[in-house]
Amino acid sequence: MRSVLLMAVACVACAASDAEVKTAKTAVYQADGGQILQLAEQGAMDENYKIGPVDDGHLMFETVGRFYSPTGDLQSEGADGYVTAGNHSVKVSFIVTVQQVGANQFAVAVTPRTWQLIAGSPQMRELKPDDPGLPPWVLGRADHLQLAIYDRTKGLAVAAPAAH
Repeated sequence: MRSVLLMAVACVACAASDAEVKTAKTAVYQADGGQILQLAEQGAMDENYKIGPVDDGHLMFETVGRFYSPTGDLQSEGADGYVTAGNHSVKVSFIVTVQQVGANQFAVAVTPRTWQLIAGSPQMRELKPDDPGLPPWVLGRADHLQLAIYDRTKGLAVAAPAAH
């Protein structure tokens, strides 16, 4: 019992605060957009995400989708790269965009792209970020990735976006 309590306290201590997540989501960076994109890719790789398609022209990339159980446990690949996913398992990738907000100033957004398996359905069902059926841990993982990217880019952060 004592070890379970210590593990719970340790997990709470390492969880990001709402203020840290807000800072990461609202940060504005003074740099070249391509440089911010590269740092964002490194932040995603720090979190063990594989980088999928990269669109340098639009300053965005998507992580390779991974399957999770309905409760958020990663469903590992087995032989030949196949994943055994069950009813209500979800495939999640993250779209990371670097958006220009001022003269040589950029912000980073992380948006989950989520598909859910439904038993008996021939196609997966897309769950938009505002879908009430979206498991809450998906947005938590998006916030965690946002923080990892912020850790890589915070040295380039400025106080506020330039006024137009």
